[in-house]
Amino acid sequence: MRSILKITLVVLALFAFTNTIQAQTKPKTTTKAPVKKAPVKKAPKEINVYVCTSNKDKFYHKRSSCGALNKCSETIKNIKKPGELAKYKRKSCTRCFSK
Repeated sequence: MRSILKITLVVLALFAFTNTIQAQTKPKTTTKAPVKKAPVKKAPKEINVYVCTSNKDKFYHKRSSCGALNKCSETIKNIKKPGELAKYKRKSCTRCFSK
């Protein structure tokens, strides 16, 4: 009777031992985080600004009647595309674009 009890305990111990080893070696299932998609770039908006073509001027203007444009010694160009404005490397006029 004792030998059957000992064998039963040994079998149960082995069974428990193998279950713990299998639990440790099984790969853990992970949930994947949702993939964030890159935002779609919109086409640049059309702009309407005025630039003095003189190299001395450092600003672009919202209105053709801006007082700072009165000082322009060369031509005043109306720009409607952002790419054109980039080649002039100007800042926004503080008079025209103030809050």
